[in-house]
Amino acid sequence: MPKQTRNLLRLISGNSILVALCWLFLMCFACGAQTDRTITILMLDSRTGKPITTSEFQIWTGESVASAKTGGISPRYVKPDTAGLGEASLPLGANVFTVHAQYGPASWGYVNCDRLKDHGPFREHWYPIDQVLSSGVAAPNLCSKEKAIAKPGQFIFFVRPMSSSEKFRN
Repeated sequence: MPKQTRNLLRLISGNSILVALCWLFLMCFACGAQTDRTITILMLDSRTGKPITTSEFQIWTGESVASAKTGGISPRYVKPDTAGLGEASLPLGANVFTVHAQYGPASWGYVNCDRLKDHGPFREHWYPIDQVLSSGVAAPNLCSKEKAIAKPGQFIFFVRPMSSSEKFRN
């Protein structure tokens, strides 16, 4: 094989490796962008508008509202920091979610204020993940007139203390 042909093959071979590495880098970058579905969650007291930091958030997700209500993806638990902010990474297959304070010894006694009172304690609102990521969502506060404005990637929800009769029923 002539020397010029060998040099040309080496040049093509070297460029192919460089092109392949560039494609691999771009594909990894694109995959990373698709999996970054992290939202920031803030739970506020419905009367004061101040963050509640003593409770974990329980997050349920699903492909759709119908699938979420019939089984959804198992809940995730997120502990907020001292400012009341918690971060949750949501699965790629999920399109909707709902959030509330975890029911347990440290957080017993909160009711979400985005629920209608006459529809029972487990009537939840489901929110589109894409909307939270693109513009942010502040859940309605049906317990008082306090309001909040969410930033892109942020979900804010209000809670109120459970009444004595609600604690007794649950």
